[in-house]
Amino acid sequence: MVLKDVNLRKRFKQHAAKCSPGQVVEGVRRRISILNWITTYDREAMVTDFIAGVTLGLTIIPQSLAYAPLAGLPSHYGLYAAFMGSLVYVIFGTVKEVSVGPTSLMALLAVQYTVDKPIDYMIMLAFLAGVVELLMGIFKLGFLVSFIPIPVTSAFTSATSIIIIGTQLKHLFGIPSNARGFFQTVYSLSAKITQFSAGDLVLGGIAICFLLALRQITKIPVKEDTAGGRFLKKFLWYVSLSRNALIVLITSTVAYRWSNSGEDEVPFKLSGHVKAGIPGFELPIHNVHVGNETIPYFEVVKDLGSSLILVPLVAILANVSIAKAFTAGKIVDASQEMIALGLCNIFGSCFSAMPTCGAFTRSAVSHSSGVRTPLAGMYSAIMTLLALSLLTPYFYFIPKTTLAAVLIVSVAFMIDFSIVDTLRKASKMDTLAWFCCFSVSLFAGVEVGLLFGIFISVVGLLRTWVRPEIAQNSMERAGTRYVKLSPETGLFFPAVDFLRTKVIQVATEQQVPVVVDCSTVIGLDHTSAKGLKMLADELGKIKQQLVLLNLKPGLRKLLVDGAKTADSTITFWEDEAAASVAAPAGTVQMIA
Repeated sequence: MVLKDVNLRKRFKQHAAKCSPGQVVEGVRRRISILNWITTYDREAMVTDFIAGVTLGLTIIPQSLAYAPLAGLPSHYGLYAAFMGSLVYVIFGTVKEVSVGPTSLMALLAVQYTVDKPIDYMIMLAFLAGVVELLMGIFKLGFLVSFIPIPVTSAFTSATSIIIIGTQLKHLFGIPSNARGFFQTVYSLSAKITQFSAGDLVLGGIAICFLLALRQITKIPVKEDTAGGRFLKKFLWYVSLSRNALIVLITSTVAYRWSNSGEDEVPFKLSGHVKAGIPGFELPIHNVHVGNETIPYFEVVKDLGSSLILVPLVAILANVSIAKAFTAGKIVDASQEMIALGLCNIFGSCFSAMPTCGAFTRSAVSHSSGVRTPLAGMYSAIMTLLALSLLTPYFYFIPKTTLAAVLIVSVAFMIDFSIVDTLRKASKMDTLAWFCCFSVSLFAGVEVGLLFGIFISVVGLLRTWVRPEIAQNSMERAGTRYVKLSPETGLFFPAVDFLRTKVIQVATEQQVPVVVDCSTVIGLDHTSAKGLKMLADELGKIKQQLVLLNLKPGLRKLLVDGAKTADSTITFWEDEAAASVAAPAGTVQMIA
């Protein structure tokens, strides 16, 4: 009893030390990231962040207007997600370049589960995805993202980009279509191609050419050894970054003047009414009303199904990947990034936002703009709020084909087929995972493709443990010939039977001792230990011996104790050059 009391007192003191004021303050600073840098924020950083924030705002506003319809929502819902994600990440985010808001990836993934359902489904998905992300951050479950390898991520991104382009073709051609999926959309458009709108197609083609041209203007050779040259270079850079906002502004102005000219009807489809203002705060935990029908909250959760895991997992993957890309080798606090992303979605959903995550293109804009702190997101959020308050009457005149052009050009450069050649030279299993994820995503949907790609990768990983590559070399020492087998992976229960078969085959065919190089063996489970003992017994019956080379001392006792009672020979080598192959059958020889 006294001992128990002493242990309890020790534990109490340990917990008390962890709960000291200093530890509490440190914990708060770690989770509320703004506290780590706001006290040193100066005027220079403020000016730089303001420029970066305004530049980012010119990018995020037209993108948000385009991504919301991609998710099956009115355009203003994209702006709700843009301003709330930016504001929350300022407080909790750790990577200054990351821009949290609506993305084509989240829009396409979320719409798979909310298509033909009330808008409340999308908002509740954002809330529940945020809760899952927050819990994953609190419980440090970021390691789950490690099960999504780069080839699968590349295939998933490429397939998603192609699907997005496919879904926007109907707006580009001005053809009404309710088809879902890449091939269904292409087939539907092919069947209705004679119904295309010349106005939409011409304007969309001009918009795409404009965006591609402005993307390349930074490559115009400019002499930077003069003040005028440096100014021109900077000017071209800003024009290139603002290309999305410029094309939206130009085409909307054309549509507005055409509509008010009193002449012919505008020859291309317009976005239509966009609701002004910010929605009121409402926690999205309620029943959904559709006409006279009431859908209980938990029935909505059930309908969302696997999206409650897949959407947050993909969002975390995107956010952490972007954070690592812009931190130049510095350690990224993945748990804090998950917490920040979770809070962005939770608070965003309270203001009717769609699911959000970091966007690589916008993060690249922030990086290029010289952003100093996450506070740049506040300025882009203010621009988004101003757009919601003052510009919504003019959003009516934004041509749908213009937004389609913005999306198509944005995602076209995310398609990467060059990785296939690299994978083909490096790994057949990675190549198979890429092709499976890519093709299944196009045929069955991106969520199924992602899961299938992960499954193929995990199967490939398991294959290396169940059927490890075993190098075989004929050796000779002190006039005695033997065969050395070197497994390329560890030796746990899935692989022991395969190794036993290989050893017995070699020993029977060549009638020489077999040496198993255990350099890669980091542990032995009960099954693998039993398997090695049984192998030694089987070799003993044919007057052969099993030699284990470089087996860690901590693993030897498990085998030695069992072998003493068996009619077998197990020999342990530490130094292959100094060891003797000959050993009497039925004994245990340990050469150190």
